[in-house]
Amino acid sequence: MKCVHAKKKISQYVDDALRPDEKKDFESHIRSCTSCGEILEETRTIHRLFASARKFSAPYGFAGRVLANVEEKEGARLRSLRPRALFLRAAQVALALVVMTTGIISGNLLLAENGDHMGQRAVRKTFSLDLFQAAPPDSMGGIYATLMRPSHER
Repeated sequence: MKCVHAKKKISQYVDDALRPDEKKDFESHIRSCTSCGEILEETRTIHRLFASARKFSAPYGFAGRVLANVEEKEGARLRSLRPRALFLRAAQVALALVVMTTGIISGNLLLAENGDHMGQRAVRKTFSLDLFQAAPPDSMGGIYATLMRPSHER
């Protein structure tokens, strides 16, 4: 067992929550690794400290008041973030629309300035989707599309 895995299991070992095979591997590692052994002893000391601490009972309704306070503060925090998040999302969408519109307008202006009908045809052909193949013939999608054509049905 590596130290990384052993350190993750120290708390489970102290709580006696490891399976027998995990416990055996862990104890074997602890015997051979002084670093993990020291961490185990520190964890045991802290565990004993908390186990021996005096316990106090909370006043009636304490848990309800604490939970209500937490919910109130979380709700206020979420309410304060909502308008800001919506504004940021709207700003992102607006920026994307401005960029797309600028591209479309500038492309049309370039085509109109040239007045070259051959250039316009070349640009239209370049950006045509006729070149795009959703399922190239040698791909799995292309093979499936070929097999599903009516000419291949029996």
